Amino acid sequence: MTNARPSRWLWLAAALTGLGLIGGVWSVRTSQAAAPIPAQTTAIVLPQVRIDSMDLSGWPKVKLLATVLDGRGAPIELKHLLRVDVLDGSKKATVASKQNPALVSFEKGVALDRRKDAKLAPRAEAGVGLDLVLVVQGYASTVEPLMQQRIRDAVAAAFKPLGKGDRVNLIWYGDRVYQATGLKNFDTRLIDVEKREVREKCKEALMQAHSGGPITLGPPATKDNPPPEPGTDLCGLQGDAGKLAALAKNAPFEGAFPRLFNLGPPFYELSRYCGTPGGALSGFGNFTKEEYSHAKQEREDAALRGEPVDFDTSAVDQALQVLLRDGKPGNRKAIVFLSDGRDGWVWDYTTCAEHPPAPCNAYDPAGPANIDRLAAMSDRQQLVERHRLQTDMRACMEREQILTRRVGLMQKLFHDKAAQWIGLARAADIHMYAVGIHRTGLPTSPFELDRLHLLAARTGGTFREVDDNVPAISAVSRTMSEVTGQLAVEFTHQAPDDVQEKFSARLSIRLDPKIEAPENPGTQLSSEPVTLDLPVSPPLLKQLGDVGWSLLVKIQMLVGYEVYVIIGWVLAVGAILLALLILVLIVKKLFGRKPAASKA
Repeated sequence: MTNARPSRWLWLAAALTGLGLIGGVWSVRTSQAAAPIPAQTTAIVLPQVRIDSMDLSGWPKVKLLATVLDGRGAPIELKHLLRVDVLDGSKKATVASKQNPALVSFEKGVALDRRKDAKLAPRAEAGVGLDLVLVVQGYASTVEPLMQQRIRDAVAAAFKPLGKGDRVNLIWYGDRVYQATGLKNFDTRLIDVEKREVREKCKEALMQAHSGGPITLGPPATKDNPPPEPGTDLCGLQGDAGKLAALAKNAPFEGAFPRLFNLGPPFYELSRYCGTPGGALSGFGNFTKEEYSHAKQEREDAALRGEPVDFDTSAVDQALQVLLRDGKPGNRKAIVFLSDGRDGWVWDYTTCAEHPPAPCNAYDPAGPANIDRLAAMSDRQQLVERHRLQTDMRACMEREQILTRRVGLMQKLFHDKAAQWIGLARAADIHMYAVGIHRTGLPTSPFELDRLHLLAARTGGTFREVDDNVPAISAVSRTMSEVTGQLAVEFTHQAPDDVQEKFSARLSIRLDPKIEAPENPGTQLSSEPVTLDLPVSPPLLKQLGDVGWSLLVKIQMLVGYEVYVIIGWVLAVGAILLALLILVLIVKKLFGRKPAASKA
């Protein structure tokens, strides 16, 4: 009897361990599949329905976020969707039929066949939060006061539709890149993200957010301003959109070197210009060769010391960083641009005209060869001759392709950066939208707005354009209604075993004829199919290892490192003693003397 007891205890321990591992494996599987998987993007053709993202992490449960736009690009409300069918996207049929029956159907927002597992609701009502970064141009050169006020009004309109649970930040760029924070002494204005004290404070704020403890870097808590919750990044997304709208009212318009994309060398590199430009850069005085050399030397010295340097980031980089660092899994994530798309020195042509490269300087009216000749002419003759010289110089510059080569180089740099930005955005399920400001009467180029159009189209967003005669507020309001007005679809696939490796879905929607635009006849819309791989659990051994390490980390955080080490030694010694005991019992059972037979 005594020999049987250890084996019973061992079997009991093994059973309990097995149950614990099964539970651990399940927890790892579900936690690793928590992030939504980005959907493919679709072409922007109005009216349209598109699937913006699809989440298969809880398979066979399926979650979709979709946008439905009318012929004007305005979101269509749920009450105007007479029927919504979710179809198998791997089949060609774009409407529900015998060849492609609906996986789930809704009429006026209610699931048919009494499907309690199926839900269709506006994004906010479905509990899907919004993480948004608004990127706004704030340079002063060529932007007159009227346009500046229109931009401020558009920013206020952008923040107006945001609701409770939505989080936002504002990136304001000119010669410098500014952002809103909740840090003490930095929360009453937009701050320069590249200042050393700001970098250090934001690094400390991120560490404090990851610690899970109380947040102490913000201003003193009051009745109207309670302390932030643990885990809050004070340099990340903000919960008070009204506060950011107020900050935008006093945001500075300054400079002539917008850093939307930060293409090419910094402002002080002479290779950027045909000659030393006139004017000034905000906070750095007039453009002079001495200041160029000083700024360049300071930057190179800081880089050699391993320190972060100025003029090394862009507004797009900063917006992506905020969302990637502080965006919540499962939330809707978006970047909205309000910009003319210009980047770098805005007076490029003027500077080249003031400092024409050889041989084009022969046509410079201010050149030594032409000053004396013009002085001998009458006023009318001078006016005509100056115009002819300027026209010839422009033709020479175009013939020499000075600016064309410069544009080509910048477009190549943008292509390389855009590929990284689009890849990051699609991997993190971030959609970009843009309201492009077309400046009439200014020497702008179509490719500047095309850059914004590209980012929006490749990440599943939309692009709208306004000019000086049309207030941007209407386009921004429509864009924000699209960003906030998505529909959430949720259902459980009733035949998951029939799906092998990949799942594909498309939406088919029948609209209320009353809202049909005359120029867009037809009330049936169908989305492009979206196909994703089904989630796959990692190998069993890796899951067991992850469970073990996760458990050890949690114990260390709970009891502290010193106690954790002591517990570790105690468990190790206990395990050794238990192993020796088991070994002794096995040896005793195998080689021990058999009891003598009893006599009758």
